[in-house]
Amino acid sequence: MTVNSNLPQLLKPIHVNLSDLLLDPNNPRFSELGEDINPVPEGRFADERVQLSTFEKMRHDSFDVVELRDTIKSLGFLPMDRIVVRAWKGTTSDGKNKYVVVEGNRRVTALKWLLALHDAGKETFGETQLDNYENIECLLLDDAAAQTSATLILPGLRHVSGVKEWGAYQKAKAVFALRRTGMTPQEVAQSLGLSTRAANSAYRCFLALEQMKAHDEFGEFAEPKMYSYFEEVLKRPNVKTWLGWSDEKECFTSVDRLSEFYSWLVPNPEDGSAPKLPEAKSVRDLSQVIDDENALDSLRAPEGTLSRALARYEVDHPEDWLPKIVAASGAVKSLTPEKLRGMDEAALKVVSQLQQNLERALADRTLLMKPQ
Repeated sequence: MTVNSNLPQLLKPIHVNLSDLLLDPNNPRFSELGEDINPVPEGRFADERVQLSTFEKMRHDSFDVVELRDTIKSLGFLPMDRIVVRAWKGTTSDGKNKYVVVEGNRRVTALKWLLALHDAGKETFGETQLDNYENIECLLLDDAAAQTSATLILPGLRHVSGVKEWGAYQKAKAVFALRRTGMTPQEVAQSLGLSTRAANSAYRCFLALEQMKAHDEFGEFAEPKMYSYFEEVLKRPNVKTWLGWSDEKECFTSVDRLSEFYSWLVPNPEDGSAPKLPEAKSVRDLSQVIDDENALDSLRAPEGTLSRALARYEVDHPEDWLPKIVAASGAVKSLTPEKLRGMDEAALKVVSQLQQNLERALADRTLLMKPQ
């Protein structure tokens, strides 16, 4: 399969009135809002409520449409990069053609927002400005002739590695969708402006999150924001191996360990206390203790925490930390009265933090040494 090298021939200029442009209710960006995407049927794209809901989602702060709106208001709409559309496959009561925005949903939202402000009397624009906002020169994609992957590649070229980048989950979702069309990993990477290695990594992470979504007990917690946990897991060979990742099967195969790992990502169901792995970077600390059963037992205990597991590991492996403590102790002993009097606020803060860390470590050791 060739990557869509004939895309330029499938795009032709077309003038469209803003009122005939439909925002895409299945925009990949919406996963940034922490919601799963339930695809809206094509035939309902033009429904007033569907378009209003899509418009409101696009105005979310994370999409920075306010800044774009204000720029257009100041400079006018400059179609240097033309909006790409496709013909809507539905029908309207008046038989009028409508077009779905493939690339340019933020710009179309900004334009519709400006017109809404004008209609409400909150802004007043002259005829020239209104014409600039309403009559848009677009590029019409012949999606009947284009490969199905084209509607992902066109926005992907801008947002995976360019203008207003998609988040990691959105990139991975695009990679997954293109792989499912039959494209090779190399073709997918080339289409989205990624390295093959980065595209393959994103693909694995997306599959890992999808596997969690399918879990009977923990599937409800598998939101897009959990994606970064699996990025960390798959970067760490010992955690990846512990969970039994298989490239051939495209999933984790250690079922019992996987369920246990999922349980560390979610709040305690009994008292609602914080997860044992409260953030994605906690996986980095987990990788230090994952191969040590004593440390893992400290994590698994009802009152167990990652910090206690790390403390237990350090007790059992003094060769990893003792030289550093000895060095720090020597540095403290070398502090003469002159050096102590000359300490600035930054230095005092570091020494104070060292004291707090030592007190916390000794307190954790006391708890660890108690019979369980």
